[in-house]
Amino acid sequence: MRRNAAVAGVVLGAILSACAHHKTATDATTAPQPAPSPAAVAVEPPESALQPQPMPSAVPRPTPVVEPQTPPPIIDPTLDQAASLAANNQTDQARRVYLALLNQANVSRQTIAAAARGLYRIGAFADAVEAFRNLGTFNRGEEDLRYYDAVSLFETGRYDDAKKELACALPYIQITGDVARYRDKIQTMGSPQAMK
Repeated sequence: MRRNAAVAGVVLGAILSACAHHKTATDATTAPQPAPSPAAVAVEPPESALQPQPMPSAVPRPTPVVEPQTPPPIIDPTLDQAASLAANNQTDQARRVYLALLNQANVSRQTIAAAARGLYRIGAFADAVEAFRNLGTFNRGEEDLRYYDAVSLFETGRYDDAKKELACALPYIQITGDVARYRDKIQTMGSPQAMK
């Protein structure tokens, strides 16, 4: 019904407009006609406006939940201090720093590995064996640590354990002069002939 009224208003507006063009110059002196009311001149809305539109959602779209990435474990800066002490031949102080790190609560695996390596390098083999034991099972890629553990075990007289660790590490590490020398020592000392 509203549509019919709108169409009628448009048609009426077109007729009045056509009549205005046919006036003569003498008719121009007559009083102007009032403009048609807005209801009579209603323009038909576009077709898209007549289609039902979806209601805008009052509920915001959920944002995806992003799990926070776990930061890499922080290696204690005291390791640098211990390495510096070791480099300056202050092995007793370096050993104390390494052991203090290992005795802290909630020590990361990386810190334990670095302290164990440091103890090995300064020749504190008994402490290094204990640190490697605290490290637990060696992971793939930690064959160098396994070799350091084998040397530390050998230096503390645990020849059979050293031989086992060395056998696991050798296929994955580069055979340098030091590695070859300890390989020969460990394989010799671990044999029954060397014990006689």
